[in-house]
Amino acid sequence: MDWLKGIIDSLPMGAISDTLGEITIWWGQLVKDVPPADLPMYAYLGGVIIVLILWLLVARILPRPLGGMSWMMLFAVLLAPGTALGDPSVIAPASIGVVYAIMMKDTAGAITNMLPILVVLVVGLFVGFVWQLIRGAFESSLDKARSRTAEDAQATAQLTTGNYLADDASLSESFDHSALTPKPEITKTELNKPKAEVSLKKDRK
Repeated sequence: MDWLKGIIDSLPMGAISDTLGEITIWWGQLVKDVPPADLPMYAYLGGVIIVLILWLLVARILPRPLGGMSWMMLFAVLLAPGTALGDPSVIAPASIGVVYAIMMKDTAGAITNMLPILVVLVVGLFVGFVWQLIRGAFESSLDKARSRTAEDAQATAQLTTGNYLADDASLSESFDHSALTPKPEITKTELNKPKAEVSLKKDRK
């Protein structure tokens, strides 16, 4: 428990208190003209929106499929529509009916109230699957466009470098390399060669 006390002590309690006070004032101004009968619904929707926004931070930490699936499950549990216990004509969250049926040990009622949650979950997962396909196709096309741009830039750089090398080669060929090449030295054997030929001719005579 010491680590929990350390975490609580490290939290900026003053800033959190000020933020909660500002949220309370903002909520009071928002529901100022709301009838008392509709106030619980507004409070529930506001709490659900806050929970879903905060869960996005947790879903980003999780792997991509698990994060999206967990957020969709939470959305289905919190916002799947159902009917009120006392008045079937009034819309209420289906999760409340499921919890009540489980507490009353009513298996059929729990399954009946769970059907809207399952429907919302399946529809949400299907929409998320389609969105992932569209996003994957868009990202793949974007990667292909980036790779083509990189290849075009590399080809342009190679062509530019090749032109510079060709210009340098033409300039180097314009010089006379014969003046720079050293002349071959005449060896002693080549100098003595004519004399040897003359002596051979004399001997033959």
